[in-house]
Amino acid sequence: MRYKITLSYDGTGFCGWQSQPNGGSVQDAVEQAVFKLFGERSRVVGSGRTDAGVHALGQVAHFDCGKELPLKNVTGGLNAYLPSAVRVLSADAVSTDFDARKSAKRKTYMYLMFAGSPLPVLNDRVLFLPETPNMRELDEQAKKLIGTHDFATFMAAGGGAKTSVRTVYDARFERDGSFIEFYITANGFLYNMVRIIVAQLLKAERGGADIAELIEKRDRNCAKELAPACGLYLHDVVYGGENE
Repeated sequence: MRYKITLSYDGTGFCGWQSQPNGGSVQDAVEQAVFKLFGERSRVVGSGRTDAGVHALGQVAHFDCGKELPLKNVTGGLNAYLPSAVRVLSADAVSTDFDARKSAKRKTYMYLMFAGSPLPVLNDRVLFLPETPNMRELDEQAKKLIGTHDFATFMAAGGGAKTSVRTVYDARFERDGSFIEFYITANGFLYNMVRIIVAQLLKAERGGADIAELIEKRDRNCAKELAPACGLYLHDVVYGGENE
């Protein structure tokens, strides 16, 4: 039986989603919880990797087990065995055709910023800005990302992508008091793409290179800055048949 689970996690203490030789990944924690609940070893496949220090509000994963359990027991049982920094929000039984990674149609990331004095409670979960930026300018620059483009300028080395062409469906800023949120939705993301984009958007707001010009350059050397991982959240993943 194939289970689909939606998870939220604080990535601060993890080496990222994907299993590493030295352990300490979110994937390891979930696979261990699956083993304890079902008594079976099963590979848990996520919708995509999140790097060390990156968080998730709506990561999606699937795994196969021979034992069938009521879905409410899957959610509650896994949470009983998971560390408090990882929570299963929901569980569903799905067809074996479903693949959390390959079936994904679009993903949304959120980058969270806080304009003002650093607050200890927000350490490792937000990027602190010394002052509130020009929101209109940020949003105008963000809109230039929308469309199908070659995003080579915003791709760090080591990702292994076959192509740097991606389609961005939405890119926008929202403000809630001192909190500033950047949302970007695409059919896929390159290695460190969102963090590079955020760094360049903040730089453009201060008079740096125009985002459209950076896209045209298709050169990572023109966008070397990288926003820290602490402010990045995998917000949600959309699959075929869901509202898009």
